[in-house]
Amino acid sequence: MTVAIVGAGITGLACAAELAPAERVQVFDRIPVAGGVHGWRASETVALGRGARRAGATFRLGVTAIRWAEGQLLAVGPEGVHRVAASVLVVAAGARPLTRAELGLAGGRPAGVVPAPVACHLAENGLLAGRRPCVVGGGDWAHRACRELLAAGADAVTVLAPGGLRRAMPEGVDVMEGRSPTAVEGGPRVTGLVAGEERIACDAVVLAHGLAPLRNVEGAVWDAPDVVHAGALDDPATVAGAREAGLRAAAEVRALLGSAAAA
Repeated sequence: MTVAIVGAGITGLACAAELAPAERVQVFDRIPVAGGVHGWRASETVALGRGARRAGATFRLGVTAIRWAEGQLLAVGPEGVHRVAASVLVVAAGARPLTRAELGLAGGRPAGVVPAPVACHLAENGLLAGRRPCVVGGGDWAHRACRELLAAGADAVTVLAPGGLRRAMPEGVDVMEGRSPTAVEGGPRVTGLVAGEERIACDAVVLAHGLAPLRNVEGAVWDAPDVVHAGALDDPATVAGAREAGLRAAAEVRALLGSAAAA
């Protein structure tokens, strides 16, 4: 039976290496190299990737999975459209910070409230979400956002860490721990963030607190009988946690395939 895995990070690679000896496994990732957000941990990525390939997994890197429907994955890459029939889809596309709604932030809808991945992408291209941003979070995404914002020329960066600091922040960042944001202030543009009795003056709010799995394949819903969602939600992330998530996903795939064969 064929298993399609979306995501070639540590979790997807671990799942592929575990399943490939017994199943036909195809791994897709929109990034042209394996590793995902853990790509800089080269030794672990290389070892898992080699293990998956030796076991027989096929990789389609630089190919974006678009839709899952009726046992078929539609993906698009430089070579065109791929349609892959599979018994099970594993979504190992990583995780994202919690949204404003998930954090329960009240207030108006001024411009300048952005998720950390967007703020980082803008900063990497020389565009600032704000010159005096407040970053909400204390883990990996918060650290990366602070680093990228400062490198892009932010005048001052404040970190509001509701659960405390899980990673040391770059030098020059003003840190406030143990307080939860409650409301965003501003008209056309963000002017402040309220945390309990305190108001933090800022011109942007960067959301980097908490994690939720990315579900960016249309049709790959939570309760689908042929979809497994694999993702480690540790913050800061660890290779061990990501690998364990891949092994759990592989066990779930085996259970699904066993049930299908029995039926």
